[in-house]
Amino acid sequence: MISRVPLRDEVYRQVLDRIHRGSLPDGTRLRDSDLAAQLGVSRTPVREALLRLAREGVLENSMGRGFRVRSLDASELHEVGTILGTLESLALRLSSEPPPERLEYLAELDRRLEHTRGDATACLDIEDEWHRVLLESCPNRRLLELIASLRQVPRRYLAAYMRDAGRLSLSTLPHAKILRALRSDGPDSVAAVFELQWRRGLAELEAWTAGRLETPTP
Repeated sequence: MISRVPLRDEVYRQVLDRIHRGSLPDGTRLRDSDLAAQLGVSRTPVREALLRLAREGVLENSMGRGFRVRSLDASELHEVGTILGTLESLALRLSSEPPPERLEYLAELDRRLEHTRGDATACLDIEDEWHRVLLESCPNRRLLELIASLRQVPRRYLAAYMRDAGRLSLSTLPHAKILRALRSDGPDSVAAVFELQWRRGLAELEAWTAGRLETPTP
Protein backbone atom coordinates (compact mmCIF):
# COMPACT_ATOMS: atom_id res chain seq x y z
CA MET A 1 0.00 0.00 0.00
CA ILE A 2 1.34 3.45 -0.95
CA SER A 3 0.85 6.15 1.64
CA ARG A 4 3.28 8.90 0.67
CA VAL A 5 2.39 11.94 -1.43
CA PRO A 6 2.29 13.00 -4.16
CA LEU A 7 0.93 9.64 -5.14
CA ARG A 8 1.68 10.03 -8.85
CA ASP A 9 5.40 10.36 -8.08
CA GLU A 10 5.44 7.31 -5.85
CA VAL A 11 3.45 5.26 -8.37
CA TYR A 12 5.89 6.40 -11.06
CA ARG A 13 8.76 5.21 -8.91
CA GLN A 14 7.12 1.87 -8.16
CA VAL A 15 6.38 1.08 -11.80
CA LEU A 16 9.83 2.19 -12.93
CA ASP A 17 11.44 0.01 -10.28
CA ARG A 18 9.49 -3.03 -11.49
CA ILE A 19 10.61 -2.38 -15.06
CA HIS A 20 14.24 -1.99 -14.01
CA ARG A 21 14.12 -5.17 -11.93
CA GLY A 22 12.72 -7.10 -14.88
CA SER A 23 9.42 -8.03 -13.24
CA LEU A 24 7.72 -6.06 -16.04
CA PRO A 25 9.66 -7.26 -19.12
CA ASP A 26 9.64 -5.79 -22.62
CA GLY A 27 6.24 -5.86 -24.26
CA THR A 28 4.28 -6.19 -21.02
CA ARG A 29 0.89 -4.48 -21.23
CA LEU A 30 0.16 -2.24 -18.23
CA ARG A 31 -3.45 -1.71 -17.15
CA ASP A 32 -4.08 1.21 -14.84
CA SER A 33 -6.88 -0.69 -13.06
CA ASP A 34 -4.58 -3.64 -12.28
CA LEU A 35 -1.75 -1.43 -11.04
CA ALA A 36 -4.14 0.66 -8.96
CA ALA A 37 -5.41 -2.49 -7.23
CA GLN A 38 -1.88 -3.77 -6.62
CA LEU A 39 -0.66 -0.47 -5.18
CA GLY A 40 -3.79 0.39 -3.25
CA VAL A 41 -4.44 3.71 -4.96
CA SER A 42 -7.00 5.15 -7.36
CA ARG A 43 -6.54 4.97 -11.12
CA THR A 44 -5.82 8.71 -11.44
CA PRO A 45 -2.25 8.77 -10.04
CA VAL A 46 -1.51 5.54 -11.92
CA ARG A 47 -2.67 7.09 -15.18
CA GLU A 48 -0.56 10.19 -14.52
CA ALA A 49 2.50 8.04 -13.80
CA LEU A 50 2.02 5.95 -16.94
CA LEU A 51 1.65 9.07 -19.10
CA ARG A 52 4.89 10.43 -17.62
CA LEU A 53 6.71 7.18 -18.37
CA ALA A 54 5.38 7.30 -21.92
CA ARG A 55 6.69 10.86 -22.34
CA GLU A 56 10.08 9.72 -21.11
CA GLY A 57 10.19 6.87 -23.63
CA VAL A 58 9.95 4.02 -21.13
CA LEU A 59 6.45 2.99 -22.23
CA GLU A 60 4.60 2.94 -25.53
CA ASN A 61 1.14 4.49 -25.55
CA SER A 62 -0.86 3.37 -28.58
CA MET A 63 -4.41 4.48 -29.26
CA GLY A 64 -6.75 1.64 -28.36
CA ARG A 65 -3.92 -0.61 -27.13
CA GLY A 66 -2.97 1.13 -23.90
CA PHE A 67 0.49 1.16 -22.36
CA ARG A 68 3.25 -1.36 -23.00
CA VAL A 69 6.84 -1.57 -21.80
CA ARG A 70 8.95 -0.43 -24.74
CA SER A 71 11.32 -3.02 -26.19
CA LEU A 72 15.05 -2.33 -26.06
CA ASP A 73 16.31 -0.84 -29.31
CA ALA A 74 19.98 -0.19 -30.08
CA SER A 75 19.11 2.79 -32.29
CA GLU A 76 17.05 4.38 -29.50
CA LEU A 77 19.93 3.98 -27.06
CA HIS A 78 22.39 5.52 -29.52
CA GLU A 79 20.14 8.46 -30.34
CA VAL A 80 19.14 9.30 -26.78
CA GLY A 81 22.59 8.54 -25.37
CA THR A 82 24.25 10.87 -27.86
CA ILE A 83 21.79 13.67 -27.09
CA LEU A 84 22.09 13.17 -23.33
CA GLY A 85 25.88 13.18 -23.39
CA THR A 86 25.87 16.42 -25.37
CA LEU A 87 23.39 18.09 -23.00
CA GLU A 88 25.28 17.06 -19.87
CA SER A 89 28.52 18.35 -21.40
CA LEU A 90 26.77 21.66 -22.13
CA ALA A 91 25.52 21.84 -18.55
CA LEU A 92 29.08 21.31 -17.30
CA ARG A 93 30.36 24.12 -19.49
CA LEU A 94 27.68 26.43 -18.08
CA SER A 95 28.45 25.44 -14.49
CA SER A 96 30.49 27.43 -12.01
CA GLU A 97 33.43 25.89 -10.18
CA PRO A 98 32.11 23.35 -7.64
CA PRO A 99 32.79 24.09 -3.96
CA PRO A 100 34.91 21.63 -1.96
CA GLU A 101 31.90 20.22 -0.13
CA ARG A 102 30.27 19.25 -3.41
CA LEU A 103 33.41 17.47 -4.56
CA GLU A 104 33.50 15.61 -1.27
CA TYR A 105 29.85 14.60 -1.64
CA LEU A 106 30.55 13.25 -5.14
CA ALA A 107 33.44 11.23 -3.67
CA GLU A 108 31.14 9.98 -0.90
CA LEU A 109 28.57 8.86 -3.47
CA ASP A 110 31.30 6.89 -5.22
CA ARG A 111 32.25 5.21 -1.94
CA ARG A 112 28.61 4.25 -1.45
CA LEU A 113 28.43 2.95 -5.00
CA GLU A 114 31.50 0.78 -4.47
CA HIS A 115 29.83 -0.83 -1.44
CA THR A 116 26.44 -1.38 -3.08
CA ARG A 117 26.29 -4.90 -4.42
CA GLY A 118 23.47 -6.99 -5.83
CA ASP A 119 20.85 -4.21 -5.98
CA ALA A 120 20.70 -2.70 -9.46
CA THR A 121 18.07 -0.13 -8.49
CA ALA A 122 20.16 1.15 -5.57
CA CYS A 123 23.24 1.37 -7.82
CA LEU A 124 21.33 3.27 -10.47
CA ASP A 125 19.83 5.62 -7.88
CA ILE A 126 23.32 6.52 -6.70
CA GLU A 127 24.48 6.92 -10.29
CA ASP A 128 21.62 9.30 -11.03
CA GLU A 129 22.31 11.26 -7.83
CA TRP A 130 25.98 11.55 -8.80
CA HIS A 131 25.07 13.09 -12.15
CA ARG A 132 22.50 15.40 -10.53
CA VAL A 133 25.05 16.71 -8.04
CA LEU A 134 27.69 17.02 -10.77
CA LEU A 135 25.43 19.43 -12.68
CA GLU A 136 23.92 21.15 -9.64
CA SER A 137 25.49 24.55 -10.30
CA CYS A 138 24.26 24.77 -13.89
CA PRO A 139 22.00 27.87 -13.97
CA ASN A 140 19.80 26.58 -16.81
CA ARG A 141 16.91 24.85 -15.03
CA ARG A 142 15.14 23.81 -18.24
CA LEU A 143 18.29 22.08 -19.42
CA LEU A 144 18.54 20.16 -16.14
CA GLU A 145 14.89 19.10 -16.34
CA LEU A 146 15.42 17.80 -19.87
CA ILE A 147 18.52 15.89 -18.78
CA ALA A 148 16.67 14.30 -15.85
CA SER A 149 13.89 13.15 -18.16
CA LEU A 150 16.22 11.71 -20.81
CA ARG A 151 18.27 9.81 -18.24
CA GLN A 152 15.41 7.33 -17.80
CA VAL A 153 16.13 5.84 -21.24
CA PRO A 154 19.77 4.74 -20.78
CA ARG A 155 18.97 3.86 -17.17
CA ARG A 156 16.56 1.16 -18.39
CA TYR A 157 19.22 -0.27 -20.71
CA LEU A 158 21.83 -0.18 -17.97
CA ALA A 159 19.47 -2.00 -15.58
CA ALA A 160 18.88 -4.73 -18.17
CA TYR A 161 22.62 -4.94 -18.85
CA MET A 162 23.39 -5.39 -15.16
CA ARG A 163 20.77 -8.13 -14.83
CA ASP A 164 21.88 -9.94 -17.98
CA ALA A 165 25.62 -9.70 -17.36
CA GLY A 166 25.34 -10.53 -13.68
CA ARG A 167 27.11 -7.32 -12.73
CA LEU A 168 26.70 -6.61 -9.04
CA SER A 169 27.65 -2.95 -9.17
CA LEU A 170 28.87 -0.12 -11.41
CA SER A 171 32.46 0.98 -11.93
CA THR A 172 33.44 4.29 -10.36
CA LEU A 173 36.54 4.70 -12.54
CA PRO A 174 34.87 7.12 -15.01
CA HIS A 175 33.67 9.21 -12.06
CA ALA A 176 37.19 9.32 -10.61
CA LYS A 177 38.58 10.72 -13.86
CA ILE A 178 35.89 13.41 -13.98
CA LEU A 179 36.51 14.29 -10.32
CA ARG A 180 40.23 14.73 -10.97
CA ALA A 181 39.41 17.14 -13.79
CA LEU A 182 36.95 19.03 -11.57
CA ARG A 183 39.66 19.57 -8.96
CA SER A 184 42.25 20.93 -11.37
CA ASP A 185 40.77 22.03 -14.72
CA GLY A 186 38.31 24.54 -16.13
CA PRO A 187 34.76 23.84 -17.39
CA ASP A 188 35.79 23.09 -20.98
CA SER A 189 38.41 20.55 -19.92
CA VAL A 190 36.01 18.92 -17.46
CA ALA A 191 33.37 18.67 -20.19
CA ALA A 192 35.92 17.08 -22.56
CA VAL A 193 36.82 14.43 -19.96
CA PHE A 194 33.13 13.80 -19.32
CA GLU A 195 32.41 13.41 -23.05
CA LEU A 196 35.19 10.86 -23.45
CA GLN A 197 34.00 8.77 -20.51
CA TRP A 198 30.39 9.01 -21.68
CA ARG A 199 31.23 7.87 -25.22
CA ARG A 200 33.14 4.88 -23.90
CA GLY A 201 30.32 3.82 -21.59
CA LEU A 202 27.70 4.33 -24.27
CA ALA A 203 29.68 2.27 -26.79
CA GLU A 204 29.91 -0.63 -24.33
CA LEU A 205 26.19 -0.50 -23.62
CA GLU A 206 25.35 -0.24 -27.34
CA ALA A 207 27.50 -3.29 -28.11
CA TRP A 208 25.71 -5.32 -25.44
CA THR A 209 22.28 -4.18 -26.66
CA ALA A 210 23.05 -5.03 -30.29
CA GLY A 211 24.35 -8.47 -29.28
CA ARG A 212 21.32 -9.12 -27.11
CA LEU A 213 18.93 -8.27 -29.89
CA GLU A 214 20.82 -10.43 -32.39
CA THR A 215 20.76 -13.47 -30.13
CA PRO A 216 17.82 -15.73 -31.02
CA THR A 217 15.38 -16.49 -28.25
CA PRO A 218 15.71 -20.15 -27.16
